[in-house]
Amino acid sequence: MRKMMRIVSLLLAACLMFGLVGCGKKTMTKEQYEELANTNAERNKKNVLLRVTTATESYEVTAYDMVYCLALNEREGMEIKTKNNAYYQSVYGTDYNFWELTDTNGNKMRDGYKSQAFSTMAYTIVFYNEAKAHGVTLEESRRVQIQSVTERFLAGFTDEQRARCGMTAACIADAYEKVFLADQYIQMLSADFKIDEKAVRASVDKEDYRAYETDYLYVAKHDYDENYHTVEFTEEELNARKEAMADSFERTKLGEEMTAIRVSYDEIMSYGTRDFFRTETAIEPDYIKLVSTMKPGDVEFLETASGMYVIKLENNTRFVGYEEAVEKAFELAKASGVADEYKKVVESYSIAKTENWEAIRMGSFAYNGQ
Repeated sequence: MRKMMRIVSLLLAACLMFGLVGCGKKTMTKEQYEELANTNAERNKKNVLLRVTTATESYEVTAYDMVYCLALNEREGMEIKTKNNAYYQSVYGTDYNFWELTDTNGNKMRDGYKSQAFSTMAYTIVFYNEAKAHGVTLEESRRVQIQSVTERFLAGFTDEQRARCGMTAACIADAYEKVFLADQYIQMLSADFKIDEKAVRASVDKEDYRAYETDYLYVAKHDYDENYHTVEFTEEELNARKEAMADSFERTKLGEEMTAIRVSYDEIMSYGTRDFFRTETAIEPDYIKLVSTMKPGDVEFLETASGMYVIKLENNTRFVGYEEAVEKAFELAKASGVADEYKKVVESYSIAKTENWEAIRMGSFAYNGQ
């Protein structure tokens, strides 16, 4: 009997240890979650995920070092899953099984996000080490940002999630210090890259960003029945429409407003505006081709397979998004230079994954197996 009572006592103690009362789950306090996060952070320091070897040194990267990368990439995936979950539940009556989806190469999403976390860490390792090797220290302006960005990062996770993966302010701050120093070194490299500004600007076709603003009158050359089958007009009806467009064309050229002209042919004619770029795919190519040859104030007639237009170009002197596109081209040129530098430097690094790394399952790192 005593033996049985001892077993019961041990079971009750185990239940209390795991926060269980009967079949329910006891909610932990914020302080308890924080204590668990610190405990798991200490555990993470012993959990080796990567082994790095260079010509001069060898060291280990632990789960403590990688909480930032792993949690960040997992959260990105969870945001997509959450965004689509309500729709999936309403249509299919089941949760959106995002992590098990496969890409065109047959790789699961969870493995893709895990690979992305590895790439981010490898990138940081290489440029952080290179910065240290070249005597680069973190700028004070960047250092003072660490606390605020750490707080924002932590705020993106619940107390339970932070406790689960051992996410503490200290380990995230350490990660940001490495990320910031690596980025600072990258910026220094970028400043030294010789970029042909003329060539970069020439690579962005300015005409693709010219905004065309047009007014038009339109008459269809055939109709449709209730089943959307084409119904051809009689020769008399079609001639009447052609005459209406010829008249509208002349009146528009003389300066009459298109809206007033349309009233004259209300039953057969429509009026509209089209603002577009020459790369627009939803507008007839012939419409774009003709307008691209016009000057502001010009009026032209256009006949297509489906109808007839009288087109007036109101304005084409604005370039929308061009400078932004050029700036992006410069950034891409710099990124390409950084990528080339990374390829050269990383050849001297060996970054080996351990069994512990292989055991990590995205969707179950900070999140509870979702």
